[in-house]
Amino acid sequence: MKKLVAVFAFISVLFSANAHEYYFAFGEVEYNGSTRKLEITLEMSAHDLESDMKRSGILLDKHIENQSQNPGFKKQLESHLSTGFSITADNSPVVLKLIGFDVLPTGLLYVYMESEPLELMKSLAFKFDLLMESFPNQQNKVTFIRNSHKQTAVFLPTKPTEIITL
Repeated sequence: MKKLVAVFAFISVLFSANAHEYYFAFGEVEYNGSTRKLEITLEMSAHDLESDMKRSGILLDKHIENQSQNPGFKKQLESHLSTGFSITADNSPVVLKLIGFDVLPTGLLYVYMESEPLELMKSLAFKFDLLMESFPNQQNKVTFIRNSHKQTAVFLPTKPTEIITL
């Protein structure tokens, strides 16, 4: 009888627990002076991005890790990411191109992007509200690197944009 109660208690706790209560995405944006391009890496949970894409009406027939050779999916991914992550340089939108992505065995997704060549003048404005509609506790962070100097910006649902002065 004690074993039955213990098993029932364990199952009750298991079903009442959340997989995770807090959500994070990280971005690293580095200005390459020789190519004059922004090189971007975004890191997030592949599962969370899949859920967010489905909520947005994008139907996935496979998990993200099985889509690396699918050019149609890459276009959808690039389009979806552009709604939640964008950069403006001196009031002009920066065009970002998806280069590729990797999903680690841990479930982390790394997305690699780059900009067209651009001259940096006074500031960069970032919008990074990716996943915030699907996950109200989402918090995002960008580290901007130029000439080995780092600046960090934090994004919350109440503050989805940030300006980094150069």
